[in-house]
Amino acid sequence: MTFKEAKCLPPRRYRMKIDKNSFVIIDYLIRMGERETYPPSGKPEEISFCMDWGAMPPGLEVAMMGMAESEHKVVRLSPQEAYGELDQELVMEVPRSDFAPEVELRPGLVFETENEEGHPVYFIVQEVQPDKVIIDFNHPLAGKELEVSFTVRQVREATPEDLQEHQGCTCSQCAEGGSQQH
Repeated sequence: MTFKEAKCLPPRRYRMKIDKNSFVIIDYLIRMGERETYPPSGKPEEISFCMDWGAMPPGLEVAMMGMAESEHKVVRLSPQEAYGELDQELVMEVPRSDFAPEVELRPGLVFETENEEGHPVYFIVQEVQPDKVIIDFNHPLAGKELEVSFTVRQVREATPEDLQEHQGCTCSQCAEGGSQQH
């Protein structure tokens, strides 16, 4: 045996594992049944968030605990573990006149408004009739069983700045003014 061609390997880097104080970046793809995916392109998308702040479904956060950078996992989440069951009380009929006349309404559009405390809330237009509009405040993935495939790209301890900045979603749709709801 000769060692002239042996290569020196870099020292093993400490691989931080995800815990409740972590700032995490993942690539993810959500499947709902055979054909429906989020993102709709069917290609994984990157998202960053602080663990334990409610940015991700509870079942997904539980599945991530203890994982390290470069690890991959596929988890199946029931509606209760993901975005909850559909709540029919969050589906409302409102007069068309509640919207500005120039607003073109059509099913699937997502709108942002504020609740009583001034926090943003989102709703989806379900149906448009001449004198009324059916809107839905449920999360778009509520009531659905999800298969979430993800790869951990980065894990580090969350800084105070992270906690300030990452109170919402950072996927490309939300960064472009989308629904902040998956």
